[in-house]
Amino acid sequence: MDVFSISKLNNLIKRVLEREYVLKNCYVAGTIANLKRHSTGHYYFSLKDDDASVDVALWAGTAQKKGLVGQLENGLFVTMRATINFYEKTGRLSLICNDMEIGQKSPYQLAFEALKKELTALGYFDEAHKQPLPLMPATIGLVTSESGAVLHDILHVARQRNPFVQFKLFAVPVQGDKAGPLIAKGIERADADKEVELVIVGRGGGSMEDLWCFNDRVVVEAVYNCKTPIVSAVGHETDYTLCDFAADVRGATPSHAAELTVSPVSYLLEQLESKETYLHQYMKQTIETKKQELQAIFNRKLGIPALTLIHQESSKLNDLEHRLTGAVQQAVGKKQNNLLLMGQQLELLNPLHLLLKGYTKIEHQGTPIHSVTALTVGDSVNITMNDGSLTAKVEEIIKNG
Repeated sequence: MDVFSISKLNNLIKRVLEREYVLKNCYVAGTIANLKRHSTGHYYFSLKDDDASVDVALWAGTAQKKGLVGQLENGLFVTMRATINFYEKTGRLSLICNDMEIGQKSPYQLAFEALKKELTALGYFDEAHKQPLPLMPATIGLVTSESGAVLHDILHVARQRNPFVQFKLFAVPVQGDKAGPLIAKGIERADADKEVELVIVGRGGGSMEDLWCFNDRVVVEAVYNCKTPIVSAVGHETDYTLCDFAADVRGATPSHAAELTVSPVSYLLEQLESKETYLHQYMKQTIETKKQELQAIFNRKLGIPALTLIHQESSKLNDLEHRLTGAVQQAVGKKQNNLLLMGQQLELLNPLHLLLKGYTKIEHQGTPIHSVTALTVGDSVNITMNDGSLTAKVEEIIKNG
């Protein structure tokens, strides 16, 4: 028994294919899917029928020469002349398109365009109906398959950006004729969950037929009626479904949807610091403005009237001060006059005043003598005169009458 290595097996396949003349210039008919145009101008797509598909490459030079630039789109039924190409290193079989005749659009594409036109007229895709996404959702609902790569991709991206975000899975089939109503139910369950603040609905890439359940009218209606902000993440970047048009935001891929809905912790911290700085500045400016307004109100309502009142009362106080000063001066003058008169009167009553007129003052043992009866012969008396005093002795007492 011969055992082939991978390289020998692929080499054998390649030689067998190269010997087959019919495969070098064959005609193939099918529907275009997964169309991509490279920056170099080359086209890459799948050609499909109901049961199988094959990868196709259309080089930029051929597309330009055959007038196919800008003419290709998903869903077109085409007939092309092609050469079989087998890439030995990876064992990948593909067709190299040499010429193409574009025919009618596939039934799927025609149905897609008809339903899109109808729903557009009904307002299902209006921008005015779309909601903004929450900046920091704590819990995100995922409406997708529990076994597909979508779930892994979203959770992986979310953990790297913000591990604190929680996810709830609402598992649904994402392919097949019966998948549409079940996806719609999953969206309704996620929308009814009070913990869910944002919903992501989607699946990985595939052909138009694989993604067709996301064009189901019941799915589009469920997305449109969803009260919770919802992101559609169906297929690859080039895949568009009606679900994408009805959602609030379209994610080019499931990973891109995770990036749109889960903000990095570092970004949230920057936003928090920015808001804090703004609030400080706003509060400072508001306080300063209110101080100025209060000062203006004070000047208008209290300040100027108060200053006017103070000025008036100050004038009254000055007038009272002048009047009081005058009254005091007048009273003092009057009292001074009274004192002067009293001084004059006291001066007249002063015994010394009598002495100046030649009168004397006689005292015996410190007691003034008013009558000769107060003395006896031999008593010593003190006689005070104007210019001094002397001591005398009574030798004789002569009474009047």
